[in-house]
Amino acid sequence: MNPFPISGQLVLSDEGRLSFTLDESSAQSRLGWLEKALGTGSLKERIEGGERTIVFDLPVSGRKIAFPMRLGGYGMTVGDESRSWTVCLNYPSGGASQILYIMKGKKTAKPWKDAFAAAGAHS
Repeated sequence: MNPFPISGQLVLSDEGRLSFTLDESSAQSRLGWLEKALGTGSLKERIEGGERTIVFDLPVSGRKIAFPMRLGGYGMTVGDESRSWTVCLNYPSGGASQILYIMKGKKTAKPWKDAFAAAGAHS
């Protein structure tokens, strides 16, 4: 798992597409690994310039989306054609506050799991 999390917006559209888009806060993250994964550069400058970069946008139907316990119940993995993405539904802060996220993990993930199942994903 990458030790440098990046914030962004996770959306499941009415059409059953799951997307992750970088937001303004993303510019404060270490973006080198993501630039390498996406085969692009200058993400910080582009974000600061107002660009909303889409990291992934993929159909949910028939896709495996897992919520592994190693992510505390509030993180998921989803793969596209080139790689597997790990998305935490709560920002991984570490320390004592992380224990609270783990305790609330199932409640955080349940609406997502239900929506994915309704859209045709499997776990």
